[in-house]
Amino acid sequence: MRLTQGTFSFLPDLTEEQIKKQIDYAISQNWAINIEYTEDPHPRNN
Repeated sequence: MRLTQGTFSFLPDLTEEQIKKQIDYAISQNWAINIEYTEDPHPRNN
């Protein structure tokens, strides 16, 4: 299932390597980040 909410929702799915690079970059910039993940999204997100 593909959710269409959030910062990266307009992009194609990121690979694990691309996700790692995004996280590493945010950390290197001392940015506060929040990562949300679920395998069971709320029905309104279908």
